[in-house]
Amino acid sequence: MASKVVAIANGQSALQVGLTGVPVTEARDPKEVESLLVKYMESGANVVIVDEAFRSQFSEWFEARLAKHSGLPLIIFCPSFEEEDAGTLAYINAIVKPAVGFEIRLD
Repeated sequence: MASKVVAIANGQSALQVGLTGVPVTEARDPKEVESLLVKYMESGANVVIVDEAFRSQFSEWFEARLAKHSGLPLIIFCPSFEEEDAGTLAYINAIVKPAVGFEIRLD
């Protein structure tokens, strides 16, 4: 894995996170997100940013797997950037900056 910080999102969220320089994989449905997360959990990513919109649609099996997950990668569910919320960027930076040592800016 080339990047230590990756993201899974779609639509406007994928575009905005991609503008920060973080590699983004666009996913269309929760099953695809589950598959990508399994891949990233096994491949050595340090941080995976996931669009919060997918979280409530995960299968029971995958929710159980996430509940048992510890260590790397740090999985961050962030609110959709389509909803204007000044707290989203602060939330991401509060989690990501201490973990990887740099700040993400979305302008």
